[in-house]
Amino acid sequence: MADFAQQYSLYTSRFINLLSAAISKLTIPEHRNILLENLNEESGNYEEDELRILNHHGIDPRWIKNIPHADLFNRFKEKVTQGKQETPLSDDAIIWYDMLSMVLLYGSTEEAIGALGIGTEHVVSTIYPYIEKGLKHLPEIQPKDYCFFSVHTLIDDDHAESLNQIALTFAETEEGRRRLRQGATKALNLRAAFWDGMLARAYNNTKIIDNNYNSTTTQVSGVAQDEPTYIN
Repeated sequence: MADFAQQYSLYTSRFINLLSAAISKLTIPEHRNILLENLNEESGNYEEDELRILNHHGIDPRWIKNIPHADLFNRFKEKVTQGKQETPLSDDAIIWYDMLSMVLLYGSTEEAIGALGIGTEHVVSTIYPYIEKGLKHLPEIQPKDYCFFSVHTLIDDDHAESLNQIALTFAETEEGRRRLRQGATKALNLRAAFWDGMLARAYNNTKIIDNNYNSTTTQVSGVAQDEPTYIN
């Protein structure tokens, strides 16, 4: 968990840069305003109805109000890395952020919306519940510590739907649909590669621990699965 928190923090600490890059691509004021609202929320500003929803699910508004999402994740990171040795960022984490940045900065507007919408916001609310479910089984970690995941699980669907509406504007032509698909696929493949790398690291670390305890020699291949989970 400590390794995951350290590796994932590169993405969460700079997500606001990715969002800003996508905003810079948009020329229609209505579209820009939709993402500016998302940017405002990333900074810790919420609508009252969103706070009520979160409070209903056990998220005290005082835990999150006026606190940037990057800081919410850092709260989680600090909790799970207490007493643990800091590990350097992996190639998987760096490549994910750098290449996604390139898609948003240098790709077409359609690619940027496909990457940020379908390839990112649309899938987050389906990934984070599994992380949150696992954290609930750790008595030393309290809901306040991992509310970063809870917030994105409960209210990110609205962001995804807004981005879907923007995507529809660019999906009226075959070329527009092709570019949207390319952007989404790039983002999904990069995220999948990161998780493949994290799984491999977890397998390797487990085998190393087993070796230390059992004093046995095991050849660690570094491959976590027979086939990668890249999305084709």
